[in-house]
Amino acid sequence: MEIEEALTSYLLGFPELAALIDDKLYPDELPQGIKLPAVLYSKISDVKDHTLVGQNRLESPMLQFTAFAGTKPAARAIANQLKAALCDFQGMMSGIEVQYIRLENELSSLERTPDGTLKIYTEILEFEINYLKE
Repeated sequence: MEIEEALTSYLLGFPELAALIDDKLYPDELPQGIKLPAVLYSKISDVKDHTLVGQNRLESPMLQFTAFAGTKPAARAIANQLKAALCDFQGMMSGIEVQYIRLENELSSLERTPDGTLKIYTEILEFEINYLKE
């Protein structure tokens, strides 16, 4: 299992987050016509560490989670639940040994549709996920 699959399973099983987004947690891009709120995640970096005998089993990808909502408080509530679920997490996640998850960065943004009628508030969180790859 890949870390993204493990994170998806873990986050959708986190009751406080699931209450806000239902099952609307997507990799890389939101489906067309999706009803907000929703969360998008993308891998933004994945530097590999190598030794003389090969690549280290410890992986440390940086994943970005973006909470989309129709109001700033709704986007902030989703971001807070993502932080509650992931910040400082240590343990097993769907059979993957996660050594540590660290929040690296937070950003807020407001997007508008081209005609300016719809505002979409976003909260962006970047996490470094340290885990042992099988």
